[in-house]
Amino acid sequence: MTIDQIIALSASVGTCLSAIATFLTVRQMIQQRQVLYRPELVISRTSFEGSKASIAKFSLFNYWVLKPDAEVEGERPPMFFMPFFMPLRNVGLGAAKNISVKWSFPIEEMVSQLNDLAQRTLTPANFALEDGDLIIKSESLGNGISDWVNQRQDDSLGYVLPVTVQREPVHLSLPMVFTQLCSFLMFLSMKDKDQLSIPTVPAINVRLEYLDIGDKFHVAVFDIKVQVSAVGGDGRIIHGELESKKCAQHCKKNLGSAQ
Repeated sequence: MTIDQIIALSASVGTCLSAIATFLTVRQMIQQRQVLYRPELVISRTSFEGSKASIAKFSLFNYWVLKPDAEVEGERPPMFFMPFFMPLRNVGLGAAKNISVKWSFPIEEMVSQLNDLAQRTLTPANFALEDGDLIIKSESLGNGISDWVNQRQDDSLGYVLPVTVQREPVHLSLPMVFTQLCSFLMFLSMKDKDQLSIPTVPAINVRLEYLDIGDKFHVAVFDIKVQVSAVGGDGRIIHGELESKKCAQHCKKNLGSAQ
C-alpha cells in the first residue's frame, strides 16, 4: 500500500468516526429532550373527614370531604351526594393527554368482611356484588345500589398541564363504592365489642394511562392507602388521610399482564 493510499484510508476512517460521533451526539440530545419534556403525574396526600350526607337515604356514609387544613386548592364542596377527590398534578415539563383512569381493590373481600361484621354485631344489613353492582339491603341503614363497573374506569380527565402552567390540581375522583365500603367498615367495626383497634382498610390501586405531546404512551400506577386516625359518633364520623405510593416498573408490568 502506497503512502497516498494510506493517507486516503486514514482520512476515510476519520470521516467515518466523525460521522458516528455526530450521530451518537444527536441521538443523545434527542433522548435528553424526550426525558426533559416527559409528563410526570403525582397524587398528593389528602386529609379527609367522613359523615352522612343529609339527603342520602340509602347509604350511611357517602359524603367524604377535604378537611379544612388539607393542602388542596379550591373551595369546600357543597353538602350533597358526590365523589371524593384527590389532587392530581403533573410535575414534569410536558403535557399529559388522553388520560385513562382504572381503579381496582379487593371489593369481594370487603363485601365478605362487612357481611361477617353485620352478623357478628347483629346488624340487619346485607352487602352483595351482583353483575358489577354493589347492592346494600338494610332496614336500619337503608337500601341502595352503586354501579362499580362504571366507577372502575374514567376517561374524562382529558389532559394535565405542567404545574408551571396549570397551578390548580385536577380532581381525581375516588370510586364512591370504595368510600362507602370504607365507611361501613368503620361503622360496623365500632359496634364489634371484640374490635380493640381501628381496622385496616385495603389499599386501592389506580392505573393512569396517557400520551405525551409526541403521542408516546406512558403508564403510572399508584397504591393509595387509607389511614383512619379517629372514629367518633358511634362509628358515624371518621377522620383520616389518603397517601399514594407509585409502583415500581415491575409492578406496572404485572398489573398490565393481569388485566
